[in-house]
Amino acid sequence: MITEAEIRPHHSPSYRRQKRSFILMLLPALLLIIGIMFFFLQGVARSFTNEKSYVQNPSFVGFDNYVALFNDSTFLVGLGATLLYVVLVLIVQVPLALAIALLLEKTSFMRRIGRNLIVLPLLIPPIVAGLMWKTMMQPSAGVLNYILEALGLPGGSWLTDPATSLLSVIVIDTWAFTSFSTLIILAGLQALPESLREAASVDGAGWWQTFRNVSLPMLLPYIVLVALFRVADSLKQFDLIWPVTRGGPLDSTRLLHVQGYEEAFRFSSPAMAMAIIFVLWLIIYLASFLLLRLWRRTVNAVE
Repeated sequence: MITEAEIRPHHSPSYRRQKRSFILMLLPALLLIIGIMFFFLQGVARSFTNEKSYVQNPSFVGFDNYVALFNDSTFLVGLGATLLYVVLVLIVQVPLALAIALLLEKTSFMRRIGRNLIVLPLLIPPIVAGLMWKTMMQPSAGVLNYILEALGLPGGSWLTDPATSLLSVIVIDTWAFTSFSTLIILAGLQALPESLREAASVDGAGWWQTFRNVSLPMLLPYIVLVALFRVADSLKQFDLIWPVTRGGPLDSTRLLHVQGYEEAFRFSSPAMAMAIIFVLWLIIYLASFLLLRLWRRTVNAVE
């Protein structure tokens, strides 16, 4: 005999229990999202006021903070440095991660040793990595200049020279985060169907032809995913830059997150700090949106 619960499964006790369990498990995530959105919207609202730590009753000023930002040469220089930082990180780290992943995937010796070594930088917090490299890059007593001079090469001022400070921070960033990009691309290489590469080899294609025509097109979703993560991380890079350079010398590494921090805690202007952070959020959102669209297009092309 067919029961009513079998005819209408959504009225059965087991279905109702599953629904209650699902709602209970989803509730913490919903509370977290609501909390994040509340503080985010509160911060955006503060960016439209003249709030300062020493002003008791801040008033609404509209877009005055944003107009002041884009008329401020320091902000514009920081915006340019932030975008340059992201572009250089992508140019350096994506090809480097791809090369290391190919080496780890191809060579048995490197596969055994390199996969254990590649994760070591990920175990070190960015602040610790930055301070470690800051010590190594000291002009007079740093080990980096000592090694270069021992090899007959000239040393440098690195972090204390405005011409090389941003590039030096990118070197530290590359050491700290290329491992993450390598692991993603290596996972993509291991997911490639071996039959396609074997078929290309049987047809007489060399390693470069197989990589360019078979492996690389199928790796594009993973490469775009690496670019997405690195763009988002680089645009909000603070914990590596601040302990190393404090935004100097001569504002050469004073990126937008550093400017936001200084506005809030050095100049006692939370409203201006939130305006800077909101501009940075818009840039991250736009870059992530475009890269996600590109990622979907590459995934559809592979499928």
